[in-house]
Parts: sequence; C-alpha cells; structure tokens
Amino acid sequence: MSDVFLGVIALAVLVMAAIQVAVVIVALRLARRVDRFADRVEQDIRPIVASLQALTADAARATSVFRAILAIFRGPQKNARPESPDEEGPLFIG
Repeated sequence: MSDVFLGVIALAVLVMAAIQVAVVIVALRLARRVDRFADRVEQDIRPIVASLQALTADAARATSVFRAILAIFRGPQKNARPESPDEEGPLFIG
C-alpha cells in the first residue's frame, strides 16, 4: 500500500514539474512578444515625437517674432517692476 502512495506522490510531482516547465516556456514566449511589441511601438512613435518637437520649436520661433514685432510698435517700455519707496530715498545705516 505504501508503494502505491509513493507512486502517486511521484506521479503528482512529475505532473507539477511538467506544468512548471510549461509555464516557464509560455512566460518566455510572452516576454519576447512583449519586447517585440515595445520595439514596434517605439519605432512608430518616434516620428510623431519628432513632429511634435518641430512644431513646438516653430511655435517658439513664431512667439519670439511676434513679441519682437510688438516691441517695435509699442516702443520703449517702462521698468516692469515699480520702484519701492525705500529705493527712492538715501540709504540710512545706523
């Protein structure tokens, strides 16, 4: 009777080992597929990112040109920061 139980235990261990090997093989295949998918997505997104960078550079250039044109029409500007009363009088240290 104990030989039968040992045989059942051995068979169960063998089945568990086979299942674990199968799971590892499936996990490796899945990891390879995910890696290929990530590479493909990266290659597809790269031109979009380049377009967005060019677009933002053009927008920055257009903004600076527009500010320069506004500065020409507005003329010299006053100080952007008003002077405080402390800066108007003589300095007192004492």
